[in-house]
Amino acid sequence: MVKITSIALAVVATLTPFVAAKNCQTGLQYCGSVLLRRGNYYSQIVSALESAGESTDPDHIQHTLFQCVGGSNGDIDIIKYCGSTCQDGGNNHSDTC
Repeated sequence: MVKITSIALAVVATLTPFVAAKNCQTGLQYCGSVLLRRGNYYSQIVSALESAGESTDPDHIQHTLFQCVGGSNGDIDIIKYCGSTCQDGGNNHSDTC
């Protein structure tokens, strides 16, 4: 009985990170910092910044505004770097500069 409980807990612990990560909502705009809180967006953010010729320093990663294009991976496109003015718009609302 203890073995079954241990196995069940191990399975739940393994799946928990996948449940917590969410894709962006198609059509909304997101600050990089908000995308990082939603899910595993770090590599997408860096890739988008590099493609746009922007710096990939922590400030640009956190404070750039992105458009959620959607799709199975929650694809994003860069809108612009906001500096320290990127503001979280809250659930179901776009973020702004």
